[in-house]
Amino acid sequence: MERDIGIHELLPCDILLYHGYSTTSRLIQWFDGSEYSHSSVFNGSVVTEAVPEGVVQRSVSESMAHTEYVEVYRLRKKGVFVGSPELPAEPVLRVISHYASLHDRFAYEEVVLLALLCTTRRLPLPFLRGILDSAAAVIADMLDEGKQPMVCSELVYRCFAEASPAYRLRIRGVDLKSRIAGKLVELESRALLSPSDRVVLDFFRLYAAAKKVLPEKEDLQMPGEPEADFVTPKDLKRSPDLVKIGRLIRPS
Repeated sequence: MERDIGIHELLPCDILLYHGYSTTSRLIQWFDGSEYSHSSVFNGSVVTEAVPEGVVQRSVSESMAHTEYVEVYRLRKKGVFVGSPELPAEPVLRVISHYASLHDRFAYEEVVLLALLCTTRRLPLPFLRGILDSAAAVIADMLDEGKQPMVCSELVYRCFAEASPAYRLRIRGVDLKSRIAGKLVELESRALLSPSDRVVLDFFRLYAAAKKVLPEKEDLQMPGEPEADFVTPKDLKRSPDLVKIGRLIRPS
């Protein structure tokens, strides 16, 4: 039975997963295969999240204002929750503070995550082009402002993975990473690209240039640790290291 929890019950390093109701949120949920479209991490007083303005910190009530519901997940390793003496919260909190201090370096809009999810699907060209062109325009604007795109769930994953190996979230399947690798192999094996393939390849190249760290397709095909750039809200939900605590009660 799912438990409703109050904001006062949140603990440092809790991960919040959001069920949004915008059209883009719904599409992310559909293509990612989960009920979530956004994520953030709590530091004990505010959440840190990637949004169009950058990496921001704001109150939980403000962050959840435009969602249908928000659910809380907590890190547990070898039967021990984060915040215990064996797994203190401080290393993760230091990384959260680091990214919050880089407010102007990164930015995120939902259409970028949606575009990444769509590149691996066979979709009608007008729909695919519309999504990828919109995402490309957003990324171009970020680059003009000196920012780098960072997906919301990538930020959350990095806050744990960069704390130390003890906090790294295991990700099951690395689905998006594997699907993109397969798509790159498929496209580069073709002598003649269709209009849809050309749109996808152009977007991959733009995203690679913006991220500056997009792995080669050979690396993407190798099993092992997930690439933070490809972690999605569904990956966080499915991590065997995260325990669902309950659904947040919306402030009245």
